[in-house]
Amino acid sequence: MAEMLRELRTALIWAGFGLGLVFATRPVWSFLLFGFNPTLDDLLSLRCFGL
Repeated sequence: MAEMLRELRTALIWAGFGLGLVFATRPVWSFLLFGFNPTLDDLLSLRCFGL
């Protein structure tokens, strides 16, 4: 029983680490996965300032 609880605790730690890594790198992979999705402010700055 103690061995199973130790393995469960280790698995929960690794799962938390994995979720943290996914959320921390979201700006990078969401841009690569979903592409460029400009907001109205982005479009206006591109149009008005020629960036």
